[in-house]
Amino acid sequence: MPNHDGSLTDADRVTLVRVLDRLIPTTNRELAAGALGMLDTVEKRAAGEQATRSAFMRVVEALSLDLTAHAIGGFSAMTIPQQNEALLDIERTLPVDFSLVLGIVRDVYYESDRTPSRPAIFDADDELFGKATDPADADVASTPFS
Repeated sequence: MPNHDGSLTDADRVTLVRVLDRLIPTTNRELAAGALGMLDTVEKRAAGEQATRSAFMRVVEALSLDLTAHAIGGFSAMTIPQQNEALLDIERTLPVDFSLVLGIVRDVYYESDRTPSRPAIFDADDELFGKATDPADADVASTPFS
């Protein structure tokens, strides 16, 4: 749960690094959004407007309230299928907020010169959150619980 002043706790930061990796799934750990240190940029971009800041904070709060995460020791302790399910629950519960946050994550990820080119099309029926970054990732991204 974020601090009273709206800043992220250390636990929020750990969770969000894992969330970035789930939102832009890749089998190449060197291209993982979390490993590339994109959280600060995502947070700054989200803070740019009140609507995106509010959406970002609602998603962070929803993550911190996930009962499965609490039961097993946090989002990072969850399996990939459990993490995906937690994010899908937030997407179903807060679709507008989740979409805004996902859009920011995608923009930050694909604007980096360290990542692959931005895909031409998003939101395919078989897509889980973000676009796969290479052909080998397509199977991972399209299979919700791999």
